[in-house]
Amino acid sequence: MGKDFNVVKVTEPESFKQLELLQKEVWGGSDVIPYHVLIAFQKMGGVVLAAYDERDRPVGMLCGYNSTRNGEPFFYMHLCGVVPDMRNHGVATMLKVRLRELLLEEGIRLARWLLDPLQIPEAYLSIHRLGAVGRRYEENFYGLMRDPYNRGLESDRLEVEWRIDSQRVEDRLSHNHENSVEKLLSEGARNIIKTVNVGSVKKVLDYRLNVKSSKILVEVPGNMDDIKRLDLSTAIEWRRITRKIFKKYLSENYMVTDLLPGGNSYFYLLERLE
Repeated sequence: MGKDFNVVKVTEPESFKQLELLQKEVWGGSDVIPYHVLIAFQKMGGVVLAAYDERDRPVGMLCGYNSTRNGEPFFYMHLCGVVPDMRNHGVATMLKVRLRELLLEEGIRLARWLLDPLQIPEAYLSIHRLGAVGRRYEENFYGLMRDPYNRGLESDRLEVEWRIDSQRVEDRLSHNHENSVEKLLSEGARNIIKTVNVGSVKKVLDYRLNVKSSKILVEVPGNMDDIKRLDLSTAIEWRRITRKIFKKYLSENYMVTDLLPGGNSYFYLLERLE
């Protein structure tokens, strides 16, 4: 922390063109949203935000557009990314908090986006720190992707919803939230995955799909990029098993409500809705 950033709605054509280069720096590869599409997002009902450092260098961006589902308006955030050397400075948080302010001004109370549940930094920010919840799981949503960030695994995504005027979100943004894996286990939550560490690669020994507890914990590794590089078959196995778990329990009225660190792992908390 300690750096100064300025988060603004992008307006100038040349600034939109800079965001093409930013996308390549964030995700690698050649698949980017063209600048003219970003301009259309901004001018035709969407939002494009950029974060600039003290040298006026763009270091992060967010974009999306308004939509509806079952008659309810919401904002769909298509992407949010930060350049590698600024990923531990709160830039993504600032972008999403600024988005929340803009949506509240417009009278929109709900935002949705898709995240890879095996990419922990993004999921931890969205679910634990911002208070989004997961209700839907999409299998191989984009098909096989070509960029280095996603290459190697099918593009499964957890759809999260962020009810930006809720007490839950207010509490998370003000850090008024205390939870831990140990506390949940002491209260009767059930951990449904058993794992073993083989060097720096975490492998699944066993998992259960028939647990009836009101709260279940799903252990996942915190270093999936390392696992993909060291042992791709294990990464693929993690995708297969977590896909089964999320699809099974979300179809049975569970909801993803938290993501907590524990040892050298992270644990998703799934709670059954009454």
